[in-house]
Amino acid sequence: MGAVAGKLAALRATLARLEAKYPPRPQVAPQPTPPPVSPVASAATVALARAQSALFDARAAKYALRDDYRTQAGRFAQLRAAIIRYREARAAYSAAAAAFHASPAGAALEAARAKYPRF
Repeated sequence: MGAVAGKLAALRATLARLEAKYPPRPQVAPQPTPPPVSPVASAATVALARAQSALFDARAAKYALRDDYRTQAGRFAQLRAAIIRYREARAAYSAAAAAFHASPAGAALEAARAKYPRF
């Protein structure tokens, strides 16, 4: 038992020296948790992204027909359908953008934009 007590005393002395050499770190205040993501803002962001994707797809389909010079009878009907789809996609994107800017995510975006001057 005497050997164990001696080792324990040596260990305590070593720990005391280390504590004196390396003081404990100051406690950092916990960071505030970010506010939860609003489902309304998330839905508006997703709707805007989907509308933008549909708009880009419709525009690409319309532009793909630009250099198509087939002599078939359905060519102009195909062009007209592509133009109508593009107009509908543009209207849907406009509505989704208006809904996004009316949502909390749009307000946060405007607040972030207000911090920095525009070039």
